Order: sequence, then C-alpha cells, then structure tokens
Amino acid sequence: MTTRNTNSFALGETYRDRNGVYRVISIEENRLVYDYGDGIQHKGDAEIKWRIHCNIISEQNSRNVPSPSQQPQSSNDVEFWTYDAVSPIFAEVIKTYGRTHKDFMTHEEIVAAFMDNREGQLILNRPHDERSNLYWAGVMKAHFSRKYNSGTSEWDDCFEPMKIGQHYAYRVRTKA
Repeated sequence: MTTRNTNSFALGETYRDRNGVYRVISIEENRLVYDYGDGIQHKGDAEIKWRIHCNIISEQNSRNVPSPSQQPQSSNDVEFWTYDAVSPIFAEVIKTYGRTHKDFMTHEEIVAAFMDNREGQLILNRPHDERSNLYWAGVMKAHFSRKYNSGTSEWDDCFEPMKIGQHYAYRVRTKA
C-alpha cells in the first residue's frame, strides 16, 4: 500500500506544536525527527505533526493578532518562546510553591522559579538577543499575567491573583 504524503515539511525549517517551536531534522516516509532546540531528537508521525502545526497557524490567524510591540520577540525579531510554551511552566512553579506555602508567590519568586525550572532553562537557553535571561523571564511572566488577568487563560480557576506594585503575585486557589 502506498502512503500518500499529505504534509509539506522541509528539512531544516521550523514549525510549531503545543510544546513550542521545533526544527525538522529528517523525514522518512511518515516518520518525522525534530528538535525543540534543546539538543534532544524527538520522533513523531509526520501527518499528525503537520495537522497540529496547521491547526496552530489557523488558530493564530483567527485570533486578534497583537501589535508588533506586544509580540514576544527579541530585538532582532527572532521569536524564541511562545505563551503556549511558557504558561504551563509558570503554572507548575506556582502550584509547586502552593504545596508548601499559603501566601502569594511574588513576581520575583515566580521569575526565579521559572529560571530554575529545567524546562524554563531550555527555553531561556535558546538563541536570543543580548538582553538577560532575567529580563526575558520577566517579559514571559508579564505575558502570563496579562493573559491570566484578561480572563482568557486556561489557568483562571487555578490561581488567585493580587497586584503588588506593578506586578501580579499568585497563590493556588483554595477549594471552598
């Protein structure tokens, strides 16, 4: 039986899935080998990966696209992170903190925990401009807070926000 190739992946090009941006390393029949920039080669079904990529592009095109000043890009216009990639990491560090603390986790504590998180480090170690990882972790946290406070975050039911100065602190919501 002949397998019909319905995807349009190109070797060396970058694509997107729910975990972030990846680069295609090889394609054999319907097997895709790709790398998120962390040096680990992942394998997947090319047709499924292509559908996920197309769905994400379609979702992005159907959303209100933010102005260029709101895009999470470095100064050389290279996007090295996405909200979808970093928001689960921020949620996890807040949940981890909430297991041993009842108080709010401050912006500074959240940023530091993100920077200590293995997945956070993998994102911050991707090529970006000369601005520090602390700067970029703060920008990522600000995007997390903006989406959370707009009421459109998948984490709306998980956390309680409190504005402290210019930043938001969070704690795990207690079940009533």
